[in-house]
Amino acid sequence: MREEPVMLTETELDLPSNPVHEFPAPRRVHVWIRYPSKAYRVKGHATAWTKTAVKVSFFEPGIKTQREGWVWVGSVTTAAPDEL
Repeated sequence: MREEPVMLTETELDLPSNPVHEFPAPRRVHVWIRYPSKAYRVKGHATAWTKTAVKVSFFEPGIKTQREGWVWVGSVTTAAPDEL
């Protein structure tokens, strides 16, 4: 059975107190994605943010699928312009 990434829940996002802001264009980032057994730092794109979280998309090569979800803002760093 394949593990699913652990993304933030609606309760953790607290959108009534933390409004969502969309980036005009996706931003290249490195992001820590947590799975039940391990965390991986992957390349991806940030598409939106709140004061505490970032919405990211990333490619999961093991199943050849594009994923999307919310992570804590501290798990995301901006990628260098020549990356991705």
